[in-house]
Amino acid sequence: MFKRPLATKTSAPVRSSDVRRLRDELASTFSLSSSDAKLVLPDGVLAAKATTHLDEPCTLYLAPGSNDPRLFRPGKGLEGHLVPTCYALDVCPHLLPVLETAPQVVEHLVSGSALFAAGVSARSLKALPPSIRSGDLVAVVVVEDPPSRRVVAVGQLGGTRDEVIRMQQSGGEKKGKAVITLHARGDYLWAAGSGVDAPLPPLSSSSKGSSSRHEVDAVADDLASTSIEAAPKASSSTSESRPASPAPTSAELTPAQVDAALFDALLLAISTSLSSAPFPLPASLLYSSHILPSRPASGPGSTAEVKKSTFKKLDRLVKAAAKKGWLSTKEVKGEVVVVGVNAAHPDVEALRPYKTLGMEDRAEQKREKRDEVKEERKKGELEVKELWKLSGDGVKELFRHVEHERPANDLYTTSQLSTLLRRFTDAHSLSHPSHRALLLLTPSAHPNPPSLSLEQESAIELVARVVLKKGETVDAYGAEKGAAGCVGRDEALRRIKSGCTAYWGYKKDGDEVIKKGSPPQIRVQIKNVGKRQVTLVSGHEPWELFSSEELAEELKHRSASSTSIQPLAGSAKKGGTPKVEIMCQGTHDALVVKLLTSRGIPKAFIDVDLSKSKK
Repeated sequence: MFKRPLATKTSAPVRSSDVRRLRDELASTFSLSSSDAKLVLPDGVLAAKATTHLDEPCTLYLAPGSNDPRLFRPGKGLEGHLVPTCYALDVCPHLLPVLETAPQVVEHLVSGSALFAAGVSARSLKALPPSIRSGDLVAVVVVEDPPSRRVVAVGQLGGTRDEVIRMQQSGGEKKGKAVITLHARGDYLWAAGSGVDAPLPPLSSSSKGSSSRHEVDAVADDLASTSIEAAPKASSSTSESRPASPAPTSAELTPAQVDAALFDALLLAISTSLSSAPFPLPASLLYSSHILPSRPASGPGSTAEVKKSTFKKLDRLVKAAAKKGWLSTKEVKGEVVVVGVNAAHPDVEALRPYKTLGMEDRAEQKREKRDEVKEERKKGELEVKELWKLSGDGVKELFRHVEHERPANDLYTTSQLSTLLRRFTDAHSLSHPSHRALLLLTPSAHPNPPSLSLEQESAIELVARVVLKKGETVDAYGAEKGAAGCVGRDEALRRIKSGCTAYWGYKKDGDEVIKKGSPPQIRVQIKNVGKRQVTLVSGHEPWELFSSEELAEELKHRSASSTSIQPLAGSAKKGGTPKVEIMCQGTHDALVVKLLTSRGIPKAFIDVDLSKSKK
């Protein structure tokens, strides 16, 4: 997936509640403990949307500080499954079952090639769990790697264990793919992290040098004949050889630490939520509605539960708190009930407040509510699109070199043009080696011009012909910015669009309306007429969502003011229908904007001019 550069958007912190869901998904998918899941996805993890060179969307989850991609999810949103990267397997090696391969095969995996059955060690293949299915994730290591056993690739198994064994034993034309490579140590996803300069696992002296097909096949044959009994048991990373319960890490709390975390949560609840709670209060409601939400929002204490404490049961915890004088209890029909709390207790007053899970959940609910309101407001809006028709021989030739499905009526969106430009420049390696955001306009701008092929030089010349305007020279362009002979990717796209024919469109009653030109602005102006102020509305006709008479009549009733419609002088060609201007007595710019947006016109296309209003 990542054998060529990927386009990554700006990363943003993942909400704590989403991080917890991701850890739960990771733990259930790969049979991990909560501590291992937190090791892979630490607090402060970031998320970034990305697109591969094949326009395949995916989401990256990055470690804080280093920005190492720990996981990626193919597809949009949550539609794909989590895939661990080599960075994740470096911190948690037992995430996936392991297959062994030859050192010479690694460079082919980095270039995106699949791992064929003949190139897999027989012992590691037989050590896979019998229940493993086609499409399940596996890690690939080098058979001669030192004891570190670093993973060099991650991919999907090309069949069940028995099917891959049969591929390996059949030979000849029946050899198949054992692993479909998704990511490798050294590809562009790996380069996006801190290990960009980290070397691949070292080759043995017998495997250095040429990596011809014959050598790879020879080593693959040696691997296939390797006996599983000769392998040490510790080298297998399958689920069968994993310890039943991983050793606890420093992130896990001892029962005594869980006690302290729950007591702190109770003390904080006494000073906050319990101060206005109705009593008597069942112990179960005290725990679920007050203690659990008062746990810290981050850190190990956020997972504290009474069953992990020394008390084991809730009534014991509550009675212990009562002995400390924090609250008073009584038993009703065998159930412990809290009848009051002591907010003036020194322990309650000494506790320093902290950010809690309840605060975080309430903040998230507010954000979701705001998002719902925004979405509700957007429902009535039209989705306006800017479209471009290719014009000019240079632009047409440039995009003719990129295989793609032509859109309806040959009208491209800005996003489609950007994707086609990126495909063309990536296919011919036209980015400056030291500044990936810059495109070469002349071979002389490359640090090593002789290394460029004739095909690359021809592609550079085509980009320069499309981007540069009349009178501009390739050597002088960009010199004032310190990048002579180069152009920024965004600037190149802007110039390509300026050479295309502009269109715009929107959907109305399920039908798409397409018009030539740029999306028009509706002008709302406040102007002084003598001692009075009037509101003028013009430029609404191209939208065809309402007539001038309808808008004037509605504005008249809503504003309780008189309105009139008058033609705009010079707005029509000879014999054509002139455009009009609606005039309303008084200052009603906010009302006009509300009426226009209620008809579906986005605010971005409403220009309010108050420069001539009374100061």
